This record gives sequence, C-alpha cells and structure tokens, in this order.
Amino acid sequence: MKRRLSKKVVALLVVLLVVAGGVGYLYFPRDRGISAAVAATLAILNTDITAQKGSADFAPALDGDLLASGDVVKSSRDGRAVLTFFDGSTLTVDPGSIVKVTTLNRVGEGGIQVTIEQTLGRTWASVAKLKTPDSKFEVKTPTSTASVRGTAFETVVQQLPDGTTSVTFKADDGQLLVTAAAGGQTTVDAATQVTINQNQTAPQSSTPIPPSPSLRLVAAAGLGYAVIAPTGAKCGSAGNAQEIPGCLVNGNVVTIREPLAGRYTLMLTAAGAVQNAAVRVDALRGSAQEATQTFTRTFALGDLVRTFFTYGAGTPLSVGAFEPAEQITSVCGAEATGRVFSSGALQERYDLLTRFARDNRGAPVSLVVTETEVAKAIADSLAQGGTNAPAQLTDVALSVDGNGLHLTANIVTPLGTFAANGDVIAGPVNGKLVLRMRGLQAGPLPAAIVQQVQTAIERAMADFTDGFPMVVRRVALRPGCLGIMGTAPA
Repeated sequence: MKRRLSKKVVALLVVLLVVAGGVGYLYFPRDRGISAAVAATLAILNTDITAQKGSADFAPALDGDLLASGDVVKSSRDGRAVLTFFDGSTLTVDPGSIVKVTTLNRVGEGGIQVTIEQTLGRTWASVAKLKTPDSKFEVKTPTSTASVRGTAFETVVQQLPDGTTSVTFKADDGQLLVTAAAGGQTTVDAATQVTINQNQTAPQSSTPIPPSPSLRLVAAAGLGYAVIAPTGAKCGSAGNAQEIPGCLVNGNVVTIREPLAGRYTLMLTAAGAVQNAAVRVDALRGSAQEATQTFTRTFALGDLVRTFFTYGAGTPLSVGAFEPAEQITSVCGAEATGRVFSSGALQERYDLLTRFARDNRGAPVSLVVTETEVAKAIADSLAQGGTNAPAQLTDVALSVDGNGLHLTANIVTPLGTFAANGDVIAGPVNGKLVLRMRGLQAGPLPAAIVQQVQTAIERAMADFTDGFPMVVRRVALRPGCLGIMGTAPA
C-alpha cells in the first residue's frame, strides 16, 4: 500500500499537539517537566546511547532528551553523543563511557554550576567562559577531580588489568586544576596532561602532551565553516561548535588533535559575496606538514555548500582531493549521509526515498525536512480536514532546534478553546523511528476526549513509525530542520 507522508506526519504531530491539551501527564510518566533553560540537551551522534533519568531504569535516549541533576548517560562500544548545557558548554561522550550529571544548577546573571561524574571512558569538554564567581564546571573521576573556568580538555578513565583505575586529563586550551582523591593538586596548562592512578597523590607538575598527528583548516576571510568528523561531531567557526575531541577554533583556523581517519564533511557559508574563497586542509605530524589540499569556490550571499575530503592516518599522513561541491538547503542537509532526499515537494521526496530504499538494499540514505515544510503540511491538512483529530485545531505553529520540535496550537472543543504546547523529541530505537512528547502544557480536557486522543495516539504512532522506509540510525534536530539518517532495509 502506498503511504502518504504528509498526512502521516501531520496526523502524528497534530495528535501529539492534542495530547498537550491535558492528558500528557497521564500517559507519559517519564516527562518530568524539565526546562531546557536549566538542563543539558542530548544530541545522539550514533545509536546505542541509553539514559537513566532520576530513579527510572536505563532506556534508549533520543535526540533532544533533557538531562538534569542525577541523570546518567551510558554509551555502548558504538554509541556517541554530545551534551549541550544551557550556557553553551558541551561534553562529547565517546564509545564505552559512563557519565552522570551529578549537579546542574543555574545561578544569578547567567551563571552555571556543573559537576560531571565520569566512571569510565573518554569525554571531551568545551567549556564556555564562566560568567559569575560562584559558577563552576568540574569533572569528577574515581581518582581525581578537574575544575575549570573556561577551557577545552579531554578526560580518559581506564580500568587497568589489576582492577584499579587510571585517569588522564589533557588540556588543549585554558587551564585545569586537578585535585587527587588521595591528596595534592596539579595545575594543567594548555598542551599539557596529567595522569593520576587510584590511591596515588597528584604530581607536582603536568607534562607536555606528546606530539601527535593533527588536522589544520584555514579559511579565507568572510567564510564561515564547520568540519564534521566521521563520527558526526562538528567543529568550526560557523556556530563556534567544538564537539570533536581535540578540536580548537581560533578565528577562521580550526585544529584537530589526533583526528580519526575517514571521510570528513566540510560545510561552508558566506555572509556576503566572496570571489575565489579558499579553505586549506593540512595534515601535520607535530609541526611538519605531510599533506595538504585546497578547496576554492566563489560564494554568493547566503550560499550554503558542502564538500568532502578523506583523511588517512598512515605514514605519511594523507588528505584526499575534495569531492565535487554541492549546494544544500539546510544544516541538516550538510550533516546527512548517503543518498540525501532534501529538495522537491515533501510527498514527492518521500516517494523517491521509498523507491530508492526498495531498489538499493542496505544503502545509506537520509531524509531532510524543514520546519517550514512541516508547518505548511499541517496547515494544508487542517484546511482539508484530513487529520481525524478528536478536536479542531487552529493557529498551529512549529519550530525546530536542538531541543526538539516545538508545537503550539489552540484546541477548539464544545467546552471551550484550550491553548496547547508541547515538544517532540526523536530518535532510533532498534532501527525504528521513535517520536516522544516532552514538556506538555495545556488546560484540562474532559475524560471522553482523553480516551479519543489516547486511541488516536496509538493508531497514528504505529501507522507512521512502523512503515518508515529505512533502518534509522540517527535523527538530527537542528535550527529550522530535522534530518533522519540510516540505511535502506537489507
């Protein structure tokens, strides 16, 4: 049976909006009413990320999940994620890691107090300059605690063969103050590191980080850009993201310490017209350049372009030639993988995706949808009366950012009109697309409507998510768009 994307999407979103009219707390007990203004938002870079919220059991985490004090994130050997705190600081969680948000508070004048407890694995913290004297950002491990006031650093917690724990802190920027559980403190300046084993006191001084391979990207003035690693993590002057471990941004120069080998995406935009603008990529071993490539293009105002290059970590290091550049329509399009369906009418795009998945078993594929397209589809469906919702909805609005899909509407019933709003977060669970409500708010609705809504939720969710024509690996929520990435069924 041919599936109609627009009505499926709209039916699901509108039903979820109706849930916000008062029944959400009955049927979605995991929602704790946390606001993104006082929480850390989770972005899933690869599947197999689970989260424990409060006293609940571990459950698959979704893009846009909010974490507060006491919540735990655990990554499998393949899982990767980024926590973004309300002050803009980020914590990248690598495979095989366990981190707990022990403390997360907002203090006066935009300050933040964060304590992360890391018991295993590797993380990379890019900490915004703390705004108040009582602000803090610290990472606590079994052997030691690192405190900072605005820096970028790596924390590696390892289990040794004898069952004890060893922890290494590497500062790429700024300064750390590391306090050992067994006593003593070490100041760790930029480009140095310290290792503290279980039951050992802190050494008197840190040591230089050993020379290692690195990537350096240098862009022409007027270009904003971001490089996306094979893991999906970003770093660049556009948006000032520093999610890639070992990545630093200094104006239009980006450096990545110990980059992973593989295919990198380069996303570029220009604030104005720029003739023959260039980006150079150098592969360095220590200070010696072993490979280089340059990408050159003329940009018009507002152009958004992506290209790719491949980095090889052999001897010598290598940087492959840039692939042909392509114009894209959104940030989600830049991050999408495989065959990307991001242009044309929404229904036509979905039909093309379905045919591609049928004819290309196991191939990587992505669907990109903008908030404007979804909002228009909602308006068109409401005008046609095609949602079969148990109440009339008016003034529907939608926006998308890293915290989720934000929906508002008025629900018109014989008993009155109810203002409703709710968020939808998304992600893969066992290869299937899952959408979940978060932060539901609205006036009360009668029990009869509650039951109708419950039935509509079950029908709409099963109908849409069960028939999605790909094995979903990742859902990226970005300002103005969402990208659904995965592979065609094998």
